[in-house]
Amino acid sequence: MRLILDTNILLSALLSPLGAPAKLLEAWERKRFTLVACDALIEELRDVASRPFFRARLRTSVAELLAAEVRDFSFFCRNLPSGASAPDSASDPKDRYLLALAEASLAEFLVTGDKELLTLKHHKSTRIVNPVAMIEVLKAHESK
Repeated sequence: MRLILDTNILLSALLSPLGAPAKLLEAWERKRFTLVACDALIEELRDVASRPFFRARLRTSVAELLAAEVRDFSFFCRNLPSGASAPDSASDPKDRYLLALAEASLAEFLVTGDKELLTLKHHKSTRIVNPVAMIEVLKAHESK
């Protein structure tokens, strides 16, 4: 199963080791799903982690290690549509790369905390869910 974890989920996992995002990160580390990533996701992860809020709460090395792990151990898509050819379903242009990544990778799920993306519910064949819902899907999948 291919999943995209939005940057907000990845950073939340680092901030709160007991929350649903951390459980998803742990499930990825245990190879319960294939993480999908791209250059734009890695860049956004590094950019957001360098903001004062995160710098005050996370060591830079922790965020950099996560970025390196995502780059090295995910299904990595290099050629995403950009600009005018990117999906325009997302009202925030900064989120369009996630929808393009979902299309290019044929990911089954995009996991996010972004309320605008969650209202879409799906993009083509990719379901858009919050982390708690994704944990339930993984539990159900594991019990089969």
